[in-house]
Amino acid sequence: MSKTIHIDVFNPASIDAAIREIREYSKWVKSKAAELQERVATLIANSARTVYNNSIADDLIDESMVTGNVAVYIENDGNVTLVIADGEDAIFMEFGAGVFYNGPVGSSPNPWGAEFGYTIGSYGKGNGAKQVWGFKDANGELHLTHGVPASMPLYKAVQSVSRDIVQIAREVFASA
Repeated sequence: MSKTIHIDVFNPASIDAAIREIREYSKWVKSKAAELQERVATLIANSARTVYNNSIADDLIDESMVTGNVAVYIENDGNVTLVIADGEDAIFMEFGAGVFYNGPVGSSPNPWGAEFGYTIGSYGKGNGAKQVWGFKDANGELHLTHGVPASMPLYKAVQSVSRDIVQIAREVFASA
């Protein structure tokens, strides 16, 4: 929404009215910015949630693939809005685990991997450098795994929303 404010600089009432219009417009812009922030966060959260819900959390040898348990939610403190993926499988699903699916040790299929220190084989006691490794579950039962392919739910969601950000902003700021 474009806004034109007319002022008669020789009329104090006109100047007072312009000041009121500027204050109202400032409130409107802040409200729309908050709406845009919430809409972007919601789009990212919904997209990431869909990918998490359809991603492999572990590829267990001689067992079926296991889907993860990740909750995606939004936190807003009034200034900053965060999209949070919470669950023991979130990191593995985002960045992948193991060379079997994700490439050589030290690489990362997720462009954020190196930046955040999640490269293949760099965590999990180095087991991700192996084609197959084992771990014990809460009951002490040994499971062999290939790891998990990086499905990158948050990265993909951010990329998707980034491509559409101008259109999203136009829609938000065009509404009354």
